[in-house]
Amino acid sequence: MMQLTELDVWKAGIELSKKCFEISQKFPEIETDGLGSQLKKVVIGIPANVSAAASRKHGKESLRHLFRARDMIYEVESHLYLANALGYITNEELEEMLETLNTSKRLLFGFIKHYKRTSYPRRQDQNYNQNRNHNLHHNNSDHHESFGDDGSDDDL
Repeated sequence: MMQLTELDVWKAGIELSKKCFEISQKFPEIETDGLGSQLKKVVIGIPANVSAAASRKHGKESLRHLFRARDMIYEVESHLYLANALGYITNEELEEMLETLNTSKRLLFGFIKHYKRTSYPRRQDQNYNQNRNHNLHHNNSDHHESFGDDGSDDDL
């Protein structure tokens, strides 16, 4: 079993949290209980939910925590843009924060895909594959069949 501190996705969440705490110190004192507080509350939930996901035995439970972390990343991103719009952080600081955030986002999305693949393997239904191949080889202009996407980006 891998240790939490070995997970790159968790490390990235910790790094993002650290930088958000540091940048929120630049906010005006009036924002101590406002945007700065909200940013800190949300960002610490990212590595906490990754930790909770890693500790679960069932994929569905893990995915719920990972989806929460994903939602929180988008909240943090919104808070950073607002902090920039309000003049609390510079464009350069925003870009640096977004770079850290995007690293965390990329790793988290990869972790979610990993859990989806291992928790819900694609069904290999022989009849489905035979019917699909049969329909693909018959070029009937009156008959169009849609197979949809693989659902890799869909929530549960």
